[in-house]
Amino acid sequence: MSHHPLPSLIEAYASGTLDDATAFSVATHIESCPHCRRLALQAEQRLGDELSSAVCSDIPNFDSMFDDIVALEQNSEPFRLPRLPTSIEVNGKKFRLPLSLSRFKDNISEWKSYGGKVFSASVELSCDARVSLLYISENVKIPQHTHKGIEATLVLHGGFSDEDGHYEVGDYLYKDASVRHSPFTREGEDCLCLTVLTEPMIFTQGVARVFNMFGKGLYP
Repeated sequence: MSHHPLPSLIEAYASGTLDDATAFSVATHIESCPHCRRLALQAEQRLGDELSSAVCSDIPNFDSMFDDIVALEQNSEPFRLPRLPTSIEVNGKKFRLPLSLSRFKDNISEWKSYGGKVFSASVELSCDARVSLLYISENVKIPQHTHKGIEATLVLHGGFSDEDGHYEVGDYLYKDASVRHSPFTREGEDCLCLTVLTEPMIFTQGVARVFNMFGKGLYP
């Protein structure tokens, strides 16, 4: 993989200041990227050191804190086994989900088909952004579009290209309203992506612009 979240995104992720949907996409990338996982751990360590060295005006009463902990009601839930990867099926193919996404498998909607070539399924994960799985069959070009807000894309399988380059498994893209692009797959190449949209797509070329008339944009 050669495309990663910006260092500022990694820093915001480590500090807990990212919105939940973008934080989830960054966490899913980090799961398979040793480079960004190392940067996140370094940022967390640095932030922890800053917190531990900060002057604290309120010294906690540890005896009282211990009494409060002991008084808590015992958790009756059984021990949870580590999560195992699960799979999804789309267009007659099966794909293994990252561990971070496996826990939300029951939150994935039915697949919607666009001409039998592009498929999308929303993931109920956030009230502030549209999180989706997007599958693009081989030799497909999506009409040029931009974004009213932010589009974060993580490649889970295969690859695709646009005007700025080619993207493969693990690559992370973060595009704003200044970018116009036309994602496409080549012959013999399909793609499964995790996408986060804070606002609908706005088509900028061709007949697809008719979708802009309905709600001023389109979510996949």
